[in-house]
Amino acid sequence: GGQFKREVTVDGQSHLLLIREEAGAPDAQFASWADAVIFVFSLESESSFEEVTQLHALLSDLRGTSDLALALVGTQDKISSSSPRVVEDARARAFCGDMRRCLYYETCATYGLNVDR
Repeated sequence: GGQFKREVTVDGQSHLLLIREEAGAPDAQFASWADAVIFVFSLESESSFEEVTQLHALLSDLRGTSDLALALVGTQDKISSSSPRVVEDARARAFCGDMRRCLYYETCATYGLNVDR
């Protein structure tokens, strides 16, 4: 886990994001203070996608997510013929739809795809 700061502008207004990277499952303390959650998984790893679904379920049990801003991010830096994509776009979007009020992005840090978004 780590902590990061980033200034962003939304609708012409500047906001300071305090980002805390969690290395494990959310606990009650995390659930009580979080305003937004970004779930990140690897597009070439079924287990990472399954872990995200489990983490979302746990967070929902601890707090409910109706008042949280949620984003689901699939990373694709390592997709190749030897490491193919296993989580399809439609499946990730369907899960995001199940979470409600959730944005979905696919990113590639190597090429800068959707990193700033």
